[in-house]
Amino acid sequence: MARLKKAFAWLVGNFPNTFGSCVIPLIVIPDFFIRDDPDGWDYGIRIISLVVFAIGLVIDVSTYRRKIAKKDI
Repeated sequence: MARLKKAFAWLVGNFPNTFGSCVIPLIVIPDFFIRDDPDGWDYGIRIISLVVFAIGLVIDVSTYRRKIAKKDI
């Protein structure tokens, strides 16, 4: 249990944008499959939510790599 807490603290500490923005696609995407006839707005909201998640992930990974590079120097 202690290892799980430590791993979760590491993930949340190093990737805060990813965890903050992963809630949006988790809410939006299942609703997309429930609807019988999604319209243009539904597609747009799904695409935008996934793009926001991807951008947050890229920012977090680049920030983490810079932090590790500073530690190594």
